[in-house]
Amino acid sequence: MTMQVFFRTFSGRTVPVQLIDAFTLDDFIEAAGKASGFRSRDETLSFRYTSGSKPLNVNNADEFVRQSQYITDGSNIFVMGRLLGGATLPDTLQAIVEQELDGELEKVATRSTDCTICLDSEMDCVKVCCIWVCTEDFKRWLLEKQFRMSCTLCCKAVSLKDIFKTPEYVATLDALQDEKLLLRNLDCQRCLDCNSLMHNETLTSRQTCVKCRRQFCFFCNRKWNVTTMADRKNTCGQGCVYETMLSFELIPFHYDQTLLIPNRRTCPKCFNFGAYDSKCKYHTCTDCKYTFCFLCLEEESECKRKHKSSYSHRCVPEPVPQTYSMFPLLMEL
Repeated sequence: MTMQVFFRTFSGRTVPVQLIDAFTLDDFIEAAGKASGFRSRDETLSFRYTSGSKPLNVNNADEFVRQSQYITDGSNIFVMGRLLGGATLPDTLQAIVEQELDGELEKVATRSTDCTICLDSEMDCVKVCCIWVCTEDFKRWLLEKQFRMSCTLCCKAVSLKDIFKTPEYVATLDALQDEKLLLRNLDCQRCLDCNSLMHNETLTSRQTCVKCRRQFCFFCNRKWNVTTMADRKNTCGQGCVYETMLSFELIPFHYDQTLLIPNRRTCPKCFNFGAYDSKCKYHTCTDCKYTFCFLCLEEESECKRKHKSSYSHRCVPEPVPQTYSMFPLLMEL
């Protein structure tokens, strides 16, 4: 028996490959080398690999055997350059799914009925979980939510593989979501110039893209400025992304002007960045809907239980700081 996996190569190509179900590390290395066009086994081993957002260690046979469970039929295998020198969201796959969307929508099964969103009658509508949506509104909805939607009736995540018909397009949609999860890792990044995926093995800011040789700050993805930037761990020190996500200014609390509260915080669950809304201390993340306290960072119910607190009262003497250790890593140092 065989399975089909999709190698998302360092050069940006998608290469479908057949693997036997009981594949070995040698089988995987051979497949990775052929899909990527590498000239030798050593060149193949010089890159990092993930199945979705799960790491695969091709340099350790025992560890790879344990990790091989992550590789199943239809898996996306990302090939990443390794940076050894001293969140932007992915745009390559995003561009592909957007460019091909109109053609794929023409293949989707439709029915003439009333649209749940625009309420127009006798429209060509797509069945989206529990509701019917006209193709124009469906397209706008997909783009607005970046292909991650929930049903407006039952609130369940919409399964796009049940809507779109082309297997390659569905695989690209899956890869887009996998890559977004991958790039949430502090040590993963994509070069803005050549779109190559890279893994930072030292977490230092000054890096050189292994493909286009662009020198840049790994964390904010800006061109390296030798005059203003500093080669530090996790930040270049010039309004860098993760440094900004951890920093805040103290402003007066709405219900008690003597109490100071952070003006911004990063969601402890999904790392979305949010601002204080000038009301209560509990903030609901606009992305994952997790509600947490801007002072102690605990989930709302835990803050109330642990600190006997409420929406308008202090729970801790000082705001709990957030550190770089809160962000996930693909590979532990």
